[in-house]
Amino acid sequence: MYNKITKCRAVSTNVKLLPEVLVQMKLAPQWTLKDESRLCRETIKFKDFETTWSFLNQLSMRAHLWGHHPTISTTYNKVDLELTTHDIEGGPAISDIDIKMAKRIEHYVNLYK
Repeated sequence: MYNKITKCRAVSTNVKLLPEVLVQMKLAPQWTLKDESRLCRETIKFKDFETTWSFLNQLSMRAHLWGHHPTISTTYNKVDLELTTHDIEGGPAISDIDIKMAKRIEHYVNLYK
């Protein structure tokens, strides 16, 4: 499995803020923008506790490999996720790495639904 995982470059201070319109176009519709578009949020419900934690284990491995960690809150079969980039000029704000992570999360959600 690890040979299929691609590492992301570390986020640096020269990462640019994405305009709100561009962020909305790139994100799947279930993601919502919060705090004046400085973070994106999604709530996901799975069928049971085991499925929820299988999803979270997969997500945590990817987040660790990419060095970009979402804020995660979970209760039984419900997961609340928030993505933002802290080390960005003018940040925290949504950057390309957040968009990439959101797309990967959607891929994992589809695997476990």
